[in-house]
Formats: sequence, structure tokens, C-alpha cells
Amino acid sequence: MKFTLHLFLFLLFGSFVLIPLASLGQKSVPLHSNMHITHSVTIKKGTYHLDGADSLSQGAIIIEGNNITVDFNGAVISGNRDEENPDRFQGTCIIIKNGRNITLKNLTVKGYKVGLMARGINGLHINNADFSYNFRQHLNSNRQREDLADWQSYHHNEGDEWLRFGAGIYLRDCDSMDIHNTTVTNGQCGLMMTNCNGGLIYNNNFSFNSGLGIGMYRSSGNRIMYNKVDWNVRGFSFGVYYRGQDSAGILVFENSSNNVFAYNSVTHSGDGLFLWAGQSTMDTGEGGCNDNLIYGNDFSYAPTNAVEITFSRNKVINNKMHDCWHGIWAGFSYNTIIANNDFADNLSAIAIEHGNNNIIAQNQFNGDKVGLELWSSPNRPKDNGFLKQRDTRSMSYTIANNSFNGLRNVISINNTAHVVFTNNKVTESSFQQKFDSTVKDIVIEKTGDGVALVNDSSFYPVLAGIPNGQNAMIPAGKPKGKKYIMMTPWGPYNFDYPMLWLTKADSGRLYFDIIGKPGKWKIKHIKGVTQPSAASGFIPGILSFVKDTSAMKDIDIELEYNGESIVSPFGKLYPAGKAYLFHYREFNPSYNWKMKWFVIDSTHDPVKNENYYNSLQQSMPVKTTEGHDLSSVFEKGFGKNIPTEKIVTESTTDINVPAGLYRLGISASEMVKVFIDGKLVINSWDPTKIIYDADYHNDAFISLNGKHSIRVVQAQYGGYGMLFFSLQPVEKK
Repeated sequence: MKFTLHLFLFLLFGSFVLIPLASLGQKSVPLHSNMHITHSVTIKKGTYHLDGADSLSQGAIIIEGNNITVDFNGAVISGNRDEENPDRFQGTCIIIKNGRNITLKNLTVKGYKVGLMARGINGLHINNADFSYNFRQHLNSNRQREDLADWQSYHHNEGDEWLRFGAGIYLRDCDSMDIHNTTVTNGQCGLMMTNCNGGLIYNNNFSFNSGLGIGMYRSSGNRIMYNKVDWNVRGFSFGVYYRGQDSAGILVFENSSNNVFAYNSVTHSGDGLFLWAGQSTMDTGEGGCNDNLIYGNDFSYAPTNAVEITFSRNKVINNKMHDCWHGIWAGFSYNTIIANNDFADNLSAIAIEHGNNNIIAQNQFNGDKVGLELWSSPNRPKDNGFLKQRDTRSMSYTIANNSFNGLRNVISINNTAHVVFTNNKVTESSFQQKFDSTVKDIVIEKTGDGVALVNDSSFYPVLAGIPNGQNAMIPAGKPKGKKYIMMTPWGPYNFDYPMLWLTKADSGRLYFDIIGKPGKWKIKHIKGVTQPSAASGFIPGILSFVKDTSAMKDIDIELEYNGESIVSPFGKLYPAGKAYLFHYREFNPSYNWKMKWFVIDSTHDPVKNENYYNSLQQSMPVKTTEGHDLSSVFEKGFGKNIPTEKIVTESTTDINVPAGLYRLGISASEMVKVFIDGKLVINSWDPTKIIYDADYHNDAFISLNGKHSIRVVQAQYGGYGMLFFSLQPVEKK
């Protein structure tokens, strides 16, 4: 079959030359940078390196036209060669514009800020594609403490604000899209959609991303079914903190309504499903993310909420929600149906503040700390349009035909009226609360372990499945549970490669689990530890060492793996039988931070006038603190003589480190400068440039060798209160 393909070769001054290839009669065509495809074509199979541009609006490949099929024939397109620093990835690989009924299939794209961007395409089809290992932020939180600069915000996307997070696939104004058999993993954001309606998203894998699996904004009437959307998470350390930092398996914002979310596995994510009505609803009181059907999904093991649905009207039916902080958080929900769900081992199964006219029926609650929490804050100020326009009293609940087993407290109610709690089976559970005068018109009847539950089939929707819809649920025998949310500096561990995971430090000894695919391991090199418990073994396995206390904290344990084929943390394939080296590293030079504290005012503001800082340095500090960890030194400085607003600190220390390239990171509220040996290496001193949480963090790559002096100057207007310093060697390739 003959075809027409137009190649545009970018020349000087931004001009292009059009080269028609119809007469060549080629069966397949190789890819080139700045390629412009306007007709159906098959691409020559191969691996291509096409640099990403500085601008996301300039694609390495442009596709436009009507009724086009581009078969990439297994081609692999790689952008950035520095694969181990994905926060430096830039550019967009494929841009699709000006057309309809465009099909892409059989391709792999990695190493870009955005893998594919499509705008204004009606009838976009993506099949058998892989957009994994694209952009993701370097995470600053670690296992010991959270870094607030890792928080995200997806609350606005009218101006494509989401693009700062990158995406495997980014769609805008694309109706009737069909995406299936497509993978986006090991990035930050998987599939991101704005103003996209009437689409079908099924049989995909959007897992192991550090931000979102699927994001939806002003997108309605879509079917999201049979997808694997697991481990989209950040902001979590098992047993230490569980924040989520606005990560989610599926995010639904800003008047996204009438969608179906069914038969998806959305486990181990910050929130399983995160639904918020949107800023326009908050401002006007109108609209919302309404009439979405959330059916037959598994949202278990979320550090925060299995399902968060706020300021809206929806149906949550027949889902599984185990071992989360909240099974459902449904603040300000109304006319919402929560039925036939399986709750177990949550701190709170269902929590609703200021909700009304909601039905909670035919659910199973097993081992939750609290079953239902219903409350309102009567003195809450009406400071937005929703609160001014809507009746947000907590009232009018029907709670019927539920089963409560092994709960510490079945129900907690405050400042709520008109509740009917009837025909619920309660076994080995207690009612701890004596309802006070804030609870009005509550009926509790037909409750006990002998109640015969009534099943109302009307709660089950008529939902058509999809032929050949995959079973997206995690198979038996695979890791499940929040302890398997193991965060690395680049996102959640994905079980595709071997890893040493520190389980405890006790009496000078470090204990590790060796996890990953089955195979053999052996020690290749150790530094900073001695006396290994074994020199070789099998995966899974355990290993321990004695920590070398005579050296500074510079630990490097290198093991060699040999076994099944694996994919490295940055997407490199190692075939079965090929040796793969992996490490456990700790690096913490000996710091002795000395911090001076100064109080400032609007008339002597060193942020606005550098001369004031010079005079401030000569003045007597109101306080001094010191210690080995900068954040601890900072935190213990606040007191009655130190306000949380309008302060300046100056911190100094000396270090002695091995020669090498280092990533220096500083997270500070709000302005900060960092000097190495008197040279300014980080300058974030303009408060107008701090817009998002991520703007509180800055990195610099610097070469160091031996002794150096460090000075950190921080200024704070508000009470945010954060100062974290890190210095880590950059791994040699």
C-alpha cells in the first residue's frame, strides 16, 4: 500500500522544507527530529534518539490531519541521555494537533518531560504504547522525615499548570478518545486529561508513578475501566508519616461529571480516588464533580483516603477499601450513595463533615477503628461561594442494612440532625458515644447481632462491561499492604529490580531485606560497614552488617544480582543471566551547624534591601543554636523570643568530603541563599517566584574535594517553618 508522508526539516530562521515521499513507495520510514506526519505511515522499527526541545510546545515529531494511522512498529524513542536524572528531562516527543480520527500504536517513548501531547483531536486512539520512564521530580522527603516542598497541587489547570509535573500522555480538548493496552509507569504523572469527554480508557497500566496515575479536569462522560493504577504515591514512610502529598491513583477535579470508574485496581496510592468539585464550584456554589459512578474497584492501602469525594454528588458502590487512614472522606457531600462496599482495618471507614441527604447502605465493616464519623462545625465561617450558596448543615442520613464486625466504635456523631440508623447487624463492636444536645432527631433501631439484613438490588447499577476487559486486580501471592510502599528518591519501588531495604538499626548493626525478582546475590564491595552476616545468597533474603563507627557516615554496600531479566530504576533492560550491580548508600558528612537568629520588620527588610542584611550581620543575634542536623537546629530555635514570622537565620558549618560531584539540596521557607567557600551556589531570594510548594526547594550540582565551608542564609515572612539541607554524591555511571 502506498502512502504519503511529509517530512519537514528544520532549517535556519525557523523555516521548513517539505519533502513528499509518496513516490518512494517505501514500506516503512525511519524517524527524524522535526518530523511532520500528515498521512498514514509505518515507521521503521529501531531505537531513535531525538532530543527534547527547551519548549514543551515544540515536539520532536508532529502529527496532524484526518483519518491517520501511525504504526510505530515497535520503535523506541529516547529523549534525554542523562537517564539517571529524570528531573532534568525536557521537551515533548510527539505533538498531535489539527485533526480527527488519529491512531498511534506500537511505540515506546522515554526520556522527555511529556511523552505525547494532543490538543483538539476528536477520535484519538492510542493502542499498545509505552510512555514510561519520563519526567519525575527528585523527592526530598526521606524515611525519617517529610519535606513539605514535595507537596503537589493540581487544583488549577486552565493555563496548563499541570505541565510543570510532566506527563506520559497529556490530552486537552480531545473527545471520544480510546486508550487501551498502554503503559505509563515510573514517571510522575501517567495520563492527564483536560476538557476530554466521552472517552474509553481500559486495559492500561498507569502504576508506580510519584504523582498521579490518571488525572481528569473538566472531563465528563468517560469510562475508566479495567486499569492497573497501583502505587501512585509519595509522602509516605511506613510507621513514620503518611501524608500522600496530593498523590493519587485517579484524580477527578473541576466539574468532571458522569464518568464511570469500574473494575480498576487503584491500591497503594496517596489517595485511591481523589475527587474535588473544583475552584469554580467553590467560588460560585454551582456545579461540582457530580453523578460519577465509582464501582467495583480496589482502593486499598492508601496512606490517606481510599476515596476522597468532596463538595459533590456521586455513587460509591461495591468497592474494596482496606487498611487506609479513611476508607471514604466525603466532606460536604450531598445526595451521595455509599453502598455494598467492603471496608476493613481502616482508622476511619467513612468520615463526612457537613454532608446531607446521604445514604449509607449494605456495606461491610470489619476491624475498622471507627465505622462512621458524621459531624459539622457550626461556627465555621462562610468564606467561599459554596458555603454561602449551599445548605451545608450535617443532616438527613439513612444508614441501613450494614454489617459492623469487630469495630472499636461503630459511629461517632456531632452537630448533626435527622439520622436514621436502622436494621444494621453489629457484632463484637461497641457504641462508645453518648449523643449530646448537638445531635438532634436520631433514630437507632433494629440493631444487634441477630439482625437479618435486607439486600436492595436497586443500589446495583446497570453497567455494561467491555469485551476482553482484563482482570486488573493484584494477583494472590504478590506484595500487598502499606509496608510495601517503599519510597526511593525517585518514587515508589516497583519490584522490577533487586533492592537492599533497611529494616532496622540495632546495637550498631544494620539489618536489610533483599527484595526483588528471584535470583542470586553476592557481595562485591562494602564501605563503612564490616562483618556481613553472609557473603552470598538468594532473593528474597536478609543480610546484616556491623556499622563502622570509626568513619564518617559514608556507607556503600554493593551487591551483584544474577537471575531473571530485570529493568533498572531508570528503565534499562538487563536480560536474564546478565550481572546487575545494586547498592545501599548512606552519606552524611560530619556537620556542626551554628545558627544565628535575627528578627526583622518592614522598615529593615534584608530581602528587599541587601544593605539591611549587611548591617544585620553586624548586630547581636536574638538567639543562637547549634547541632549536627540543620532542620533540628532550626526547629529548636523557636520560642518566646523568636516569632514564627519575619525572621532571618544565618547558619554555617565546615565539611570534609571525598572528591566528586554532589547534589546539594535546600528546602527553606521562604527565601534562601547558599554559599560554598564564599561563592553563591543557590540564590532563591525573590518571594514573588515562590508560587508552588516545590518552589521552596532548590538544587545545585557542585564538585567538591576535601574541606569546604558552607553558609546558609534564610529569611521567613510567614509561619511555614522549614529548613532542610542535604548533600549527596552523584552516582558515577
